[in-house]
Amino acid sequence: MGAGGDAPSRACGGDAVSTVSVVVCSHLVARFTLLVAALESLRAQTRMPDQVVVVVDGDDELLKKLHDRGGDELVLSTGGRTGLSNARNTGLRAVTTDFVAFLDDDATAEPGWLESLVAALSSSADVLGVGGRTLPAWESKQPAWFPDELLWTVGCSHLGLPSSRQPVRNVFGGCALFRRPLFDEVGGFDDRLGRKAKGAAGCEETEFCIRAQRLHAGGTFLYEPAAVIHHRVPRGRSSPRYVLRRCWEEGRSKALLRVIARGVGQPERRKSSLGPERDFLLRVLPSGVFGGLRAAVRGRPAAAGRALLLLVGSATTVVSFAGAALLSIRRGGAIVPEPEPS
Repeated sequence: MGAGGDAPSRACGGDAVSTVSVVVCSHLVARFTLLVAALESLRAQTRMPDQVVVVVDGDDELLKKLHDRGGDELVLSTGGRTGLSNARNTGLRAVTTDFVAFLDDDATAEPGWLESLVAALSSSADVLGVGGRTLPAWESKQPAWFPDELLWTVGCSHLGLPSSRQPVRNVFGGCALFRRPLFDEVGGFDDRLGRKAKGAAGCEETEFCIRAQRLHAGGTFLYEPAAVIHHRVPRGRSSPRYVLRRCWEEGRSKALLRVIARGVGQPERRKSSLGPERDFLLRVLPSGVFGGLRAAVRGRPAAAGRALLLLVGSATTVVSFAGAALLSIRRGGAIVPEPEPS
């Protein structure tokens, strides 16, 4: 898996694509075994990547173990604990291929993952990027009270996403493929968003996709469920407390996203950035709650727990969003992040 050729000059240029890179970011030596499994899954792809870049964000011990491993991946360091968005941008600067994919360090890709993503991205010059399907790999098993509608809280594809290839507002950065020159035209991931050393914030991929589509009239992103990865869900995330914390962080991230997105593009093209969230609240949430209650009445008590957590989690996200948005108004349109939890 060596270095690829020069990228084309236009993000939406011709589809005679010859080279693809994959960037994997990691920040903890405790995840070394998982990271190696992710890298090995890339070696088993039916469409092999031409370049693999591993970015270490602030863990010198992990960096040393990767160098000692002697793999043929390009290993880079951010030089300090800077967060996921900056780590991805560090990897992007080293990529020399036409397309660039991102894979989480605690996930493994099915053999046809990259081939499916490339096929979808090559289907039209208007396609700017493609996201795949992320299935949970529970360390124990999925708790009976855990609703599939909230799988996004553990980094997985949730109930309510399309069942076939469809346009979407945004893809999820741990399982996605983009045209590499798009980042030169639009810029990288906004490091005001995304996970840091502590906390569970996100939305950096959403903001990037919104920015890209506003600058590329007619450009679109696709969801391709045939491109599958398996994302590890540790026991520590299999708790209502973690789910609600993640919902709270998501609400704050969405409020910050709304502020940032308002400043992108021409005024006449600044449509609402939160359409999918409204769809979730108006369609997916009621269906999940009522479905859970019906199942509980029919003798499946765990379904009541799923309905309750779905309702409470969604309410937590809305309250967090509203509070952060109000704080932004009081501060003249800017959101100052709260101290990250320890």
